[in-house]
Amino acid sequence: MKRFTPLTLIPVALAAGVAGAAWAGTDKTAEMSDAEEIQAVKASGMTLTQAVDAAQGQTGGIAISAGWEDNDQGSWGYEVEIADASSAMQTWFVDPASGTVTKVTETDDDGGHEQGEADDDEDND
Repeated sequence: MKRFTPLTLIPVALAAGVAGAAWAGTDKTAEMSDAEEIQAVKASGMTLTQAVDAAQGQTGGIAISAGWEDNDQGSWGYEVEIADASSAMQTWFVDPASGTVTKVTETDDDGGHEQGEADDDEDND
């Protein structure tokens, strides 16, 4: 069996650190301050109510929540969670520039729970 000394582990640790930093950098999206978010919403030309109406109109569902979000492709707009006729939750992105409503795929949606998933902090005693 080969023994590892602290000196032989240094290149491995450095490589892991560089790879980790590179990976972390690809997953970050620029967060807006409250003031920047307010300015972006004002400049978008679309209100939250208009975005909810657009998403409900296209899907036929009922909006449960909505907010100003990054679509992970560099565009900011409204993300609207819709409960459809079968009580399934779907997330839709409303582009304020074009009014386009597009479904957010599971891989794009980094928040929330999957259907039927419970919170871990529930007391089941």
